[in-house]
Amino acid sequence: MEDPKILHLSLSKEPFEVMRTGEKSIEFRKPSKWTLSRLYNKDGSPKHYDLVKFTNGYGSDKPYFMVGFNYFSIAQSPFELEYSNELLVKIEAQDICIMVSKVLCVGNVPTPKQNNTKTN
Repeated sequence: MEDPKILHLSLSKEPFEVMRTGEKSIEFRKPSKWTLSRLYNKDGSPKHYDLVKFTNGYGSDKPYFMVGFNYFSIAQSPFELEYSNELLVKIEAQDICIMVSKVLCVGNVPTPKQNNTKTN
């Protein structure tokens, strides 16, 4: 079996939180040279990915999760989306919309610290 093709993207804390829970299923990116090089081949055809690995920061020890890659499209008009953690995303025409499926795995996510308070 061939190795899956993985698109690697980094997220800041707030988008990471709502994407990891599945609330946010679209990642929005400005059409920078770097982003476009990840999504298009040199001949202009779209690249195919099986998965997207999102990390919260950079490095192998950072929290991450993986989702299925569905497709990407280009926003035709501006709009805004607000999420439960008060993240407000403002999308402009020509921004890239990366559609993903459910969270398949999570790693390096710290577990909540247990309350070590002594009771008398």
